[in-house]
Amino acid sequence: MALMELKNVSKRYGDVVAVDGISLSIGEGEIFALLGPNGAGKSTLMRIIAEGIKHDGLVLYRGKPLKRRHCIGFCPQEGLIYEELSTLDNLRFYAMLHGMPRKKADELMERFSIPNKRAKHLSGGMQRRLAIAISIIGDPEFLILDEPTVGLDVESRREIWDIILHLKSEGKSVMLTTHYMEEAEALADRVAIINAGKIIACGTPEELKSQAGLKSAIEIRGKFDRTPPDFVEEEQCIVKYTENPKAELLNTVQSVVKFGTVREIRVREPTLEDVFLMLTGRGLAE
Repeated sequence: MALMELKNVSKRYGDVVAVDGISLSIGEGEIFALLGPNGAGKSTLMRIIAEGIKHDGLVLYRGKPLKRRHCIGFCPQEGLIYEELSTLDNLRFYAMLHGMPRKKADELMERFSIPNKRAKHLSGGMQRRLAIAISIIGDPEFLILDEPTVGLDVESRREIWDIILHLKSEGKSVMLTTHYMEEAEALADRVAIINAGKIIACGTPEELKSQAGLKSAIEIRGKFDRTPPDFVEEEQCIVKYTENPKAELLNTVQSVVKFGTVREIRVREPTLEDVFLMLTGRGLAE
């Protein structure tokens, strides 16, 4: 039985369809990533599950309609931390709300290695650590992280990844939204690609690449008057997907130079961003 299950879930804001008939399931101890650009419907879907905002369709927890949300920990992008309070006071406040003993706050501060200072003086990475610590203070089985590493530097992002993987090792299910392709590939057992409110593909990273029929990519950087046939445009480059890049490389370059100047060529393995490009015709950052 799935831990969390959505059946034909939709959400409208006036004439705008933010979430359009989404059905998916998440198992126990699974990291499930929603990969998509800004405005795709990721955050709205998270709020439907975590906050119960009005929607159509069913949200089931262990096979039953989800009513009380004490089993869910929610870490939104912002708004969880009281910046004028110290780290410890933030944690103690939320511990009190959840009916947890004060020592729970001390334990989490030590576990996440967060210094006890006024929250507004913490670095961006430490603020995200504090927010995640707050979201698990009630010991939920299911954790939702909305863009947990947005705006962080590479080192801080990797530290958050380690925290998420450790939560999984404790048996927690984690649903995270991200528009970072490498984050989904590094963390997720399964990935759902969401675009314009719809799930357009779902599976393990390798399954998604296989389903899209991707083998290898010839990536060419340069300046072109327009995108050559059989290529898709990515950020600062054009890409052609092929099963036999070595055999096609020379002919590919010869055809491309008719459209502009080639500066750099490389052959690489496909990524989840390639899958997204193939399915939508645009990059994750667009």
